[in-house]
Amino acid sequence: MTISKNQHSAEGVPEYRSGKASRRFLRNLVWVLVIGGLFLGGQGVRYCLHYAQLERIREETDKLYRSVLGPDIGGSPFGRLQFEHGKLLASRRIGLDPLSVLASLSQPASEGVRVDAVDLTGARGRVRGFYSGDEAGFMQYVEKLSDDDRYLFSVYKIVELGGGVSFSLSVESK
Repeated sequence: MTISKNQHSAEGVPEYRSGKASRRFLRNLVWVLVIGGLFLGGQGVRYCLHYAQLERIREETDKLYRSVLGPDIGGSPFGRLQFEHGKLLASRRIGLDPLSVLASLSQPASEGVRVDAVDLTGARGRVRGFYSGDEAGFMQYVEKLSDDDRYLFSVYKIVELGGGVSFSLSVESK
């Protein structure tokens, strides 16, 4: 009794076809490569778009730094901005600088102005003194003080005395 090939496969032992398995493997490999290629292409496009956006952000940030710090922004512009901000906060905490207030008082002053007391508390202060001259001359002096860039001076109290004017001025930052 001879068993043919068809009978052998009919008995339950599968027949292996290498050509069919190879084609299936190659088809699956092509699909995996196509899907992987599409995924990598999408990631490449996404990377390029994000990189272009990052470059625009860097350019705008650089423009902003240059508008605040000038043309030479240095190696660490953010650190420099923090330093400048700290200086501004310190001047606000300290309040008015007595020397710069006195300098502002003395610029338009003639020899007839004498400052007796300067009381600066925080962002406001009071200056008391004596002006040797008439009240009209003192008011001209106060008008010249209004041209100051840093401080705002206003008359708090004027008392005319025989030889001049005793005054009290309020001062605050502009």
